[in-house]
Amino acid sequence: MNLPMRAIARVEPGSLTPAFSQGERVSRPAHGDMPEPHSSELLPIAPANVWLSPSKPAATVLLLPPGEGRDEGRPLHFSRPGSRSPHVAHALDNVPLHGPALYRGVLRLLGLALMAWAMGLGAVADETHQPVFYEGKVGPYLARVSVRPPGVIPGLSEISVRVLAGEVNQVSALPIKWNMGKKGAPPPDVAVPVRGEENLYSAQLWFMEGGAHGVEVILEGPAGEGRVLVPVNSVATRVLVLPRYLGWPLAVMGLMLVALLVSISGAAVRESVLPPGDAPSRGRRWAARAASAGVTALVVGLLWGGWTWWQAEAGEYRNNRLYRPRPTELTVVNDVRGNVMRLILEEPNPRRMPPLVPDHGRLMHVFLMREPDLAAMAHLHPQRLDRATFETVLPPLPPGAYSAYAQITHETGFTETLTNRVEVPAPVAASVGPGAADPDDAWVAQVPSADGATDLGGGWRMTRAEAGAVSLGQPISLRFQVRDADGQPAVLEPYLGMLGHLAVRSLDGSVFTHVHPSGSFSMAAQQLFEMRESGKAPRRVEYGAEDPTCQLPGVEESAAGWMAQARIDGTGEVSFPYEFIRPGVHRLWVQVRSAGRIRTGVFDVRVGE
Repeated sequence: MNLPMRAIARVEPGSLTPAFSQGERVSRPAHGDMPEPHSSELLPIAPANVWLSPSKPAATVLLLPPGEGRDEGRPLHFSRPGSRSPHVAHALDNVPLHGPALYRGVLRLLGLALMAWAMGLGAVADETHQPVFYEGKVGPYLARVSVRPPGVIPGLSEISVRVLAGEVNQVSALPIKWNMGKKGAPPPDVAVPVRGEENLYSAQLWFMEGGAHGVEVILEGPAGEGRVLVPVNSVATRVLVLPRYLGWPLAVMGLMLVALLVSISGAAVRESVLPPGDAPSRGRRWAARAASAGVTALVVGLLWGGWTWWQAEAGEYRNNRLYRPRPTELTVVNDVRGNVMRLILEEPNPRRMPPLVPDHGRLMHVFLMREPDLAAMAHLHPQRLDRATFETVLPPLPPGAYSAYAQITHETGFTETLTNRVEVPAPVAASVGPGAADPDDAWVAQVPSADGATDLGGGWRMTRAEAGAVSLGQPISLRFQVRDADGQPAVLEPYLGMLGHLAVRSLDGSVFTHVHPSGSFSMAAQQLFEMRESGKAPRRVEYGAEDPTCQLPGVEESAAGWMAQARIDGTGEVSFPYEFIRPGVHRLWVQVRSAGRIRTGVFDVRVGE
């Protein structure tokens, strides 16, 4: 996607991230409230990444001279390379052409020119994450919130708020760490209206630490104040690499600075105290050479020390901050119950692992998707046998290779999607009854039909509203309608506490997301944050314990709260907020409950550039 852009360059303390070789294998201890990460061939799927490469940007650098106020001083504007700027010409006119001030002026202009050149070349590939969505009531208002977490820590998260109903005077956002609360948070940042958009506000929040965070969005208007807390994972999943087109010029500029420093030191010893016109003596020339050699050795030592420090910082970032998903062991075996899937969470240091909490009434949700055609999908809920082992009886899925996505939520509010692959054999008949399958398990072996509708069996059908291609990077609402055998809109019932569930998978496997009508966050994580903010749960967890300290509301109580704000209008429709971050074809599975049965619709969506 090619986007023209304007930029204002600002460097915050601590915002630079050291780079390192991405091919190294490392191990590290657990980081704070996050689970123990380990090196693995399995890469994190959620949140997924996308690379956007803008070209031909119209870039501007705004440099504010230091002063008592932020607005003091006259800004210097640098246009794109190849254009003349009167401000640059004026700066050149003010450069002194003699004495030591010449060096300072030349260095200043070289630095400013390099910065203008670097910004004018265009932005480095922007690697962004799958946003976290919330759509629903915010007090007396209706709003859609999108939180795009940073890929590096510390890093900036992008917050956008679209007010869907109600008049709002101010929108603000506040980052909250799970174990700190509002007392450890900075003041809320006021979101600014987006030019050219109606009722859309934008803000940026710094995430300084990794782990489970919540973003509290506050809406203020004539109807009063509304608040909602959206849970977000704050993890470092990538490394910012300095591009070569910028690294080589910086290296040349650095060598020039070293050469100028050595030259200035030699000139200072050789000529600085001589009267004008006097030639330096032999002794002064040798002293100047010695001074230059000493300064060179000093600079080399400083550079070596800086390089050593930088490598140490890079190692600390690599070992203690870069997130790696926990590896799992996944097998399918035949026994008297049929095909049984067993998933084991590897825990090298169980004492550093926080307990799991149920989300939608289940400790684990597993999505199995048949490769490579995605012709079968199962949404399963394994039972826990011990702290790290989960097991379930498989439905009669077609044999083949399956990708598995296991979703869990820790008591800290940190959520994980663990990935693996498994070979499922042909179904076998159980000899001791139905086994231990969960009553809310659901599966389908079906591909999208040519007419864009799904036959749900018994004359029931599911269709997608506004069928057709969608745009990349645009927030949308994916709407689906269910009709019964008589062609009438179906009455939708709660399924796992929600009006529906949507699983999204790109055909190439680079994107997987589990979405609800209220958004893509974990309901259990949101409940944990709300309970801690209201004082109903402690801000600590018992690492290594099997059961959590916090007792979450039951699924029926939670479902009552969510269904109370669900938009049920008798049309048999369910809607999911989403934003596609990669082009190409995506497979969608929509699951609802109606007339006591779980019904799954299958659709394909083509995402354009």
